[in-house]
Amino acid sequence: MPLKLFHRLSLVFGCLCAAASAIAGAGSVVTAVYSSVSNGYERKKLPDGTFQREYYALANGRYLPGVNDNESIDKVKFPTIANLVAQHLAKQNYVLAENSKSAEILLMISWGTTIPYYDGGNAVAVDRVLNAMNASVAAARLEPTPGGQQETAANSTRAENTALREAAQNELDGQTIEIQMFNSMRRKANERNARILGYVDEINRLDNALRLAGAATSFDDLVSDIEEERYFIIVAAYDFKTAVNEGKRKQLWATRISVRAQGNNFDERLGAMLARASGYFGRNSKGLLRQYQEGTVNIGELKVVGTEPAPANTPDKAPEAK
Repeated sequence: MPLKLFHRLSLVFGCLCAAASAIAGAGSVVTAVYSSVSNGYERKKLPDGTFQREYYALANGRYLPGVNDNESIDKVKFPTIANLVAQHLAKQNYVLAENSKSAEILLMISWGTTIPYYDGGNAVAVDRVLNAMNASVAAARLEPTPGGQQETAANSTRAENTALREAAQNELDGQTIEIQMFNSMRRKANERNARILGYVDEINRLDNALRLAGAATSFDDLVSDIEEERYFIIVAAYDFKTAVNEGKRKQLWATRISVRAQGNNFDERLGAMLARASGYFGRNSKGLLRQYQEGTVNIGELKVVGTEPAPANTPDKAPEAK
């Protein structure tokens, strides 16, 4: 399903200027990176082995807040992230275009916090199902009293037991439907977060016989990731002329970076997240990469030179991970 992360765009041309310095962090966290290329995109290399220069326009994607207020990410604005992205792009010989005529790539940046499925209701539903199952088992064991002289009493007891068994089964059926509903909600939330974070392919790869062959821990780690709040950044590249002239989204590449939100501050991890992932801008990571990182970043004063409204046909939806 497409993830609607973008409003009407403004394109940034010219230059981005700021100072950023990394400092050591108190601990390490797992950074997840997933990068993919599409539509035949491949960077050309010069005789000296460096990449050929490519010019891009920068577009402000939509910030997606989580369910809770979080100053560490709420206060981080697009220019701050754009500056850091631009610095890393420059190392890969991507250059901010001076105007729309020279732009070859439209880069969209989105960021935010994932919204995990809240399982409080599910936990209650599980308890109810277990209680209903126990009641159904107990009711199934009820036996009518023997016949003979007590036939009238036996018939009455038999009818009562039958009613108890039916009531227990109806309760179990109802609770089973409820837990199926919660499981469906959980699955949809997990699928949405997996697409945002770039976890889909790896989860599908491990969700098979590999789990029985020792990969269960890796699979459970991935599910744990998508079922918790995670900070994410998505840098997606489109063909500029196709976007402007035809209003179509011809995605060239997309890089997705994330870390868990609990115990971390986005403003402190931002620089290290991008540093870890920037080597994959315009490249295929060949799967999901989960690596440890350390460090925080201080951001200096930022200046943006040159903006102009995007053409009316510019695509306004975020890329969906394949």
